[in-house]
Amino acid sequence: MKRMPTRDTSGKCVGECKDIVRPADKRRQKEINSLKVESPADYPSVAGAFDRNEPPGYLGGHV
Repeated sequence: MKRMPTRDTSGKCVGECKDIVRPADKRRQKEINSLKVESPADYPSVAGAFDRNEPPGYLGGHV
């Protein structure tokens, strides 16, 4: 690519530019706020999240 788009270098967009991340962030934050959780202790416990007996990379991929 010989010429970098100006929106990438200056942050200013000319023409059609859509910010699809920000609306998704707002939507997710709205869902989180609707849960009415007062403190972290109010979240349900997930026992499997605290146990790890398998070695790293047991599902494949690189270690």
